[in-house]
Amino acid sequence: MNPTPTADRLTLARGQALSKPIDTEAPLWQVEQGMLLVEVAQASGEATWHLALPGDWLNLPRACGLDEGTQATALLPSRLRTVPQADRLSRESLLGRLVAQQQRWSVHLMALRSGSVERRIRHLLNLTRLAMGGARQGAAVAMPILRDIATLVDAVPETVCRVLVRLQPRQRERAAKSALPALA
Repeated sequence: MNPTPTADRLTLARGQALSKPIDTEAPLWQVEQGMLLVEVAQASGEATWHLALPGDWLNLPRACGLDEGTQATALLPSRLRTVPQADRLSRESLLGRLVAQQQRWSVHLMALRSGSVERRIRHLLNLTRLAMGGARQGAAVAMPILRDIATLVDAVPETVCRVLVRLQPRQRERAAKSALPALA
């Protein structure tokens, strides 16, 4: 399945990759909604990854003149738009945005890879809510597939499944408690 583009927008279904690796000819894309796994090829042959969330820009390292080959795949249904007037931005402005974005990604990566599995999954659930427009706590949200969740939080799928099942009753309790004042 190919991404569905319009003049300056692009919609990706869950599991759908951009049609080709992001390169120098590709426009700067900004994530409007959704979550993408961005894999960056390193000179060593290994790849690093980060999550692109609403507000993040794709293809920013290349726009800054850094040689990075990247591939982006939607973990959730995602909507991208081209960055308006990107060609008018100075290299310094682009580098500043790149550094700020890299810092955010590092914080998220640390939270997804350290602490208990439950804590890592909770962080991913919060990122997922943010990615889908800030769904309120306790509301059902779209989730990446189990295999992707397990990879992101560095756990086996069985452990992720057990933690998600354990978290469900707590979310229902919170929703019920928040509804109690409305009933009184």
